[in-house]
Amino acid sequence: MTKTARVEQPAPNKPPKLTAGELTPEVTRDWDNACTTYFMHKNIEAANQVKMVAFGMQDPQLHTWYLAQCTALDVGTFKEYMTALKDAWLEKHWDMKLHKKVLGSHQGNHPFYEWALELQNQNALLYGEMAHLDDTQLRNQLKANICDELTVPILRANLANGLTLKDWIEEVKHLDEKHLEDLATHKKIAKDLYKASKHNAYTNKTTSSSSKTYTSSSHLGPLMEPERALLMKHRGCFKCRKFYISHQSKECPDRAPDTLAYKPRTEMDTIAAKSKKTIAAVAPVGAVMPSTVIEEGPDSEDDLCIAPFETAHLLWPCLLTGPSTDSFEHVDALIDHGSHLVLIDENIVNKLGLHR
Repeated sequence: MTKTARVEQPAPNKPPKLTAGELTPEVTRDWDNACTTYFMHKNIEAANQVKMVAFGMQDPQLHTWYLAQCTALDVGTFKEYMTALKDAWLEKHWDMKLHKKVLGSHQGNHPFYEWALELQNQNALLYGEMAHLDDTQLRNQLKANICDELTVPILRANLANGLTLKDWIEEVKHLDEKHLEDLATHKKIAKDLYKASKHNAYTNKTTSSSSKTYTSSSHLGPLMEPERALLMKHRGCFKCRKFYISHQSKECPDRAPDTLAYKPRTEMDTIAAKSKKTIAAVAPVGAVMPSTVIEEGPDSEDDLCIAPFETAHLLWPCLLTGPSTDSFEHVDALIDHGSHLVLIDENIVNKLGLHR
C-alpha cells in the first residue's frame, strides 16, 4: 500500500516540509495552507515565494521535478506553482472526479450534520477550480440529497430563503436531532415490546409444561389498599374480585381473574355491578287492584287487602351514554311512574349530546 505524503510545520514562521509519499487533494491543500501561512509570518515577497518553499519537498521525484523546471517555476507566482504541482502529480481529472463525488453524495443513515461537514470539506478541496460549488449550489445539493425522513420536517419548518449556508445547516441539524431522538425512542419501545413478548412466551411455555398446576390468583399478587377498600364497601369477594355477591373468598365458587386480562377494579365497576344486581332482582309485578279478596267466604275487613294510595318510587341506578361522550353517566331513573311523557334532565341531554 502506497504511503501518503504529509505536511510538517513546527511553527507558522518556519518553512513547512512535504514528506515523501503519494500526493492527494487533501495533502496539496495542506501544503498550500502551510506555505501561505509561512509567507504571511515572514513577509516574503511574491517573487521569492516559490524558491523559499520548493526545497521543502522531500520526495526525490518531486525534488527532481522541481529542479527540472525551477527556472520557469521560480519566476512565476505561488498559485501557478501549485497549479503545475497538481497537474503533474495528482490523479488525472481529479477535480471532476471529486466534483462528481460531491454531487452523488447522499445522507443515507448518517446524521445530517456529519454528512454536511464531510460534503463541505470535499467541496473545499475544489476551491479555486471550476468544479467548486458556491454556497447556494452546495445548499441546493444538500436539500436534494437529504434523507426522506427530513424532507417533510424541513418543508414544515419553512426555513427562510435568506439564511446563510451555515445558519441553514444549523436549523436542519436541530430538526435531524429531533428526528433521531424520536427514532431512538421508537426503537427502545419496539425492543421492550419484543423482550416482553419473549418473556411472556417463555412464561406460558414453562407454565404449560409444568406438571403442577397453579391457579391464576397466585400470579395476581396481593390486593392494593384502594381496591381492597372498594371490595369491602361494595360486598365484594377478594378472590374472584366481583361486587355485590353472596359469598366470601374462602367459599368462592369462581376462579381468580386471568392475570393478563385483569384490570384493577374502580368505582365504575361497582356501579355496573350494582345495576346488574338491580335488574336481576326485579320480577314481573301484577296489577294492584283497589280491593282484593284473599279467600272465599263472607266479605269482612279481615278478608280485604286495601291497596295504599301512595307507594314508594322504584328507582333504577343505571349508566347512560350518548354521541358526545365516550364514557358512562351514572343516573337514577324512575321506573313506570305513569307519566305521559319521558322527562330527562336538560343538563344530561346536553352532556350526552342527545337529539331533541
